[in-house]
Amino acid sequence: MRALAILLLCAAAAVRAAEPVWIDTDPSVARGGHEVDDGFALVQAFRSPEIEIRGISIVFGNAPLEKAMPIGEEIVRRFGPPGLKVYEGAASAADLGQETEASRALAIALRRERLTILVLGPATNVATVIELHPELARRIKRLIAVAGRRPGQHFTSGSGHHNFRDFNFELNPQAFHVLLKSGVPLTLTPWEISSKVWISKADLDARRSDPAIDWIYDPVMDWLAIWKRDLDVDAINPFDTLAVGYLTAHNDYVCDILPAEIQRKSDDTGPGPDKPYLQVAAKIHSKFKVEYCTDAGPGFKDYLLSKFGKQP
Repeated sequence: MRALAILLLCAAAAVRAAEPVWIDTDPSVARGGHEVDDGFALVQAFRSPEIEIRGISIVFGNAPLEKAMPIGEEIVRRFGPPGLKVYEGAASAADLGQETEASRALAIALRRERLTILVLGPATNVATVIELHPELARRIKRLIAVAGRRPGQHFTSGSGHHNFRDFNFELNPQAFHVLLKSGVPLTLTPWEISSKVWISKADLDARRSDPAIDWIYDPVMDWLAIWKRDLDVDAINPFDTLAVGYLTAHNDYVCDILPAEIQRKSDDTGPGPDKPYLQVAAKIHSKFKVEYCTDAGPGFKDYLLSKFGKQP
């Protein structure tokens, strides 16, 4: 009986141990060839009992704020837990340091409890809270951001004729500088880790019975068409899902603690002036250190798809 009681107590503790999380995101799920990974990541998070989501803040990025906001509200209304609130944040990098509904809500949440924050878009909302309320930095357990690269690394796929931008970082490098200098533990789940995971039309077709897949299906088909046209590949990388997976499927992740620095170099996406890069490597001499993840393990794709129903 005592052993059974201990097991029951452990099970209850495991249920209570769900990680309190705030998600900051820039959703753009829509027809016409727009990024869809935020949509996958949000539904993935909603269906992950390992975390408890305290709030969703919306930031400019993949879509202008006025379009991202209703998309975020729709995803939460359709698939999110009851009562989960969505807050409007920064409309541009110029809003760094300017209070918004999102920065106020996140500050209030941090005063209530320590939180892990998923930074799935430009870091403007989160950096604003740190700038306006530096005392709250210690209330952030960890930041998990989709950004960063190794020196000399190009974001490319398929034909290799098209380089991606480090989009979240490049839309507001100063915000990421705020994150680095804050001293808050920062984990990067960059392009490198997501480039090893591929989602195809067949993967979605096998799960059309899932309402979330049915809702996102047409936008994904448009996005797949863009990748086929520009990269000559028949699948897409689900970038932001790797950040959620760090919290919910972390056992197989390969990550290292490394120095990080923002450096200016020539633009690798085309002709133009120099641009900033968020670079991570052992050879970099910097007082800033981050956890940089390079692989999610061979089971990540199956884990991700398991959040979206089973094949018939």
